[in-house]
Amino acid sequence: MAGSRGVRLLAIVWAAALLAACGANTDDTDGKDGTTAAGAESPVTMRRCGEEIRLDRPASRAVTLNQHATELVLAMGLGDRLIGSSLLDNEVSPDLKSAYDKVPVLSEKAYPSKESLIGLNPDVLIGGFGPTFSEANGLPPDQLKAAGINLFTVQCKGRELTLDSLTETVTALGTLFGDPKAARKLNDRLDGQLDAVEQQVKGTRPVDVLIYDSGQSAPTVAGGQGLADTLVTTGGGHNVFSDLKSDWGETSWDEVVRRDPDVILVVDYFTAGTTAEAKIKQLRSDPVLRDVTAVKDDRFLVVGLTGLGALSPRNPQVAGQIADELHPAP
Repeated sequence: MAGSRGVRLLAIVWAAALLAACGANTDDTDGKDGTTAAGAESPVTMRRCGEEIRLDRPASRAVTLNQHATELVLAMGLGDRLIGSSLLDNEVSPDLKSAYDKVPVLSEKAYPSKESLIGLNPDVLIGGFGPTFSEANGLPPDQLKAAGINLFTVQCKGRELTLDSLTETVTALGTLFGDPKAARKLNDRLDGQLDAVEQQVKGTRPVDVLIYDSGQSAPTVAGGQGLADTLVTTGGGHNVFSDLKSDWGETSWDEVVRRDPDVILVVDYFTAGTTAEAKIKQLRSDPVLRDVTAVKDDRFLVVGLTGLGALSPRNPQVAGQIADELHPAP
């Protein structure tokens, strides 16, 4: 899988080079991003998740609204382009902490108000998820755009996420900030990390894994159409609910018992209302689960949501964490 991302990355790089040379303008109807910009001070015209982005010059006053969006920009070495960030699901990645601390935190537990964002006069807001820019979050896209703010979304609504999506998103951020070299450098690093995981699990038998988010009367688990499923597969596992036709969904404890996972991956995030340790205690003490292999063998793996459920520079690290649990290197 990682090798195929490397081939895909070369195709994306060549496409970006051709667009820059020809001054072409494309849209994102096929899931890819187009641009008329290449130079550090050239205008940027692109489409992202159905939204047109037009800047006189590459973004230099950006605000990131979700942690994975923030960490993507920081991992590219472009923290100096950020004038604000918000929302934390997990502790900041240690290698990015010093860069993160230089960016003003507008809000850690909720989205900032539209008034405060407009008052900052950003050239672009970078949202993490399809619903980020919505009335429900107090961030109506029409009002933000009317204030002259461009909107870039990391994960487009209704599009299945793959590791190719990570490559494409990093490349698109390189275009937005006028720094394709930073995008290529990060993509090369992520590909190398994924290649190492692929080699670690090569030839091994997939281990059955339950990806457990939350729920006591009925569990919410990862299905087969999200990034969590992809990362478990990359790490040498088999998601026991891969046949669930969604990224996350509700099932029953009886069905968990029937599918008998060897390992239970517990998703950890601040807004869960409980800790990963409390979730594991609940699973261990539930008499319904006493004969489940993972519970009998006490095989639980805690993974942060930022790297498991969202496009993030942590994705290869999470795949490696899963591989280390399922198929430890000799």
